[in-house]
Amino acid sequence: MNAFPAGTRVFYWSSIGQIIYATVQSSSRLPDGTQLLLIKDDAGEVVTLPAAGVNIAT
Repeated sequence: MNAFPAGTRVFYWSSIGQIIYATVQSSSRLPDGTQLLLIKDDAGEVVTLPAAGVNIAT
């Protein structure tokens, strides 16, 4: 099951403690099972983060 399908609104904290809101573009899994998310934040920056570091925005 994929808890973060494309289009899911999420948020994460930046390295300086700022909350960043974003939308999941796609997801993939590493051989060890780690789920990676390709996400685009509201400012247009695209980043890849492990799903464990991202929360669903409600």
